Amino acid sequence: MAFRYSAPPLTQGAASVVLVGAFLGLVQLPAVQTAWATWLETHAALHFLVAILVLHGLVYWGICAICAYVETHDKPAFIARYRIQSGKVRRPPRDKVIKNLTLNQVLITPVMLGLLWGALQLRGWSVDPVLPSFTELMLDLLGLSIISPIWFYASHRFLHRPWWMKRFHRVHHEFRTTAAWAAEYAHPVEMIFGNFGTLAFGVVILGPDLATIYLYTVLGTLTFVGHHTGFAVPWLSWAVHHDWHHYKYTEAFGTYGVLDRLLGTDPEFRQLEDGEVVK
Repeated sequence: MAFRYSAPPLTQGAASVVLVGAFLGLVQLPAVQTAWATWLETHAALHFLVAILVLHGLVYWGICAICAYVETHDKPAFIARYRIQSGKVRRPPRDKVIKNLTLNQVLITPVMLGLLWGALQLRGWSVDPVLPSFTELMLDLLGLSIISPIWFYASHRFLHRPWWMKRFHRVHHEFRTTAAWAAEYAHPVEMIFGNFGTLAFGVVILGPDLATIYLYTVLGTLTFVGHHTGFAVPWLSWAVHHDWHHYKYTEAFGTYGVLDRLLGTDPEFRQLEDGEVVK
């Protein structure tokens, strides 16, 4: 098994930027505003729970399907050529992965979304039939983009403490060679406090508009699944940093590498050079 480092390109995250731009353009259209108000006339809780599950599922399994095809057929070349690890693949059996994902996505996630809805109600949050303004959307996305990486780094580093690693986080690290569906292959305890907490904590704190939560769900899923694809696709979020964590598992605990750099938890990764291969 060999790891190939590639420096983050200027185009990293371009897909997310395009999504945000498209969303901003759509919410300016009167027809979209009218459709949004109509959509929210009834069953607000249902729109929260079901829509988020559907959005998450489409992005998650869409990326999984694409990556599975690329790994099997080694094409299209514009994705396959960015493979990070080569050599012997180290992953848990597929049947075990499917059982774990079924537990996490079919049973745990809906329950946690229900609890998140309840927490939002307790803080006085309500569904707004008016779509967010440019300023509101950008401020909320900025706040969520700060809170989520902090939660992930703190919870993830905590899970690497020996007692927690042995009982919970070791499940996720059965994927030494990353794959898209490894993103939510985890012990239920990690799924709740690590994965779901990363996306939900900022939502409870900031209470963004429902439309912003929809967008954040898509962006967040695109990011954390993208970090597990095993491909350093230059227009997605930079996957090399987290792939290294699975390869070595003793450093690089954060999402983008910023907190690791600030807190000194990526000494070996920081020394890698573009194109360098580690065996």
